Amino acid sequence: MNVHKISNSDQFVIVGSDGLFDFFSNEEAVNLVESYILSNPFGDPAKFLIEQLVARAADSAGFSMEELMNVPAGRRRKYHDDVTVMVIMLGMNQRTSKASTCI
Repeated sequence: MNVHKISNSDQFVIVGSDGLFDFFSNEEAVNLVESYILSNPFGDPAKFLIEQLVARAADSAGFSMEELMNVPAGRRRKYHDDVTVMVIMLGMNQRTSKASTCI
């Protein structure tokens, strides 16, 4: 568990299961969310992180995203762990918190 004191400059908190961090470092996840919310202010950054993870898992397995998603859930664990991601927006311009799960 990591502890971080929230400051006024913090924009969001990423809460993710270990499956997320099997594919992304903390810094990579933060950079992906930061760039995503700048270009998609009303989008779902948690869903975006899941999509990026599936793309990376598919690429490392030699599949397209579609091919990987067509692998039955029980067999898909060979390629990526179950993943839960929640991005909690902070500050005055709060957006609705979003949560996405990939099974």
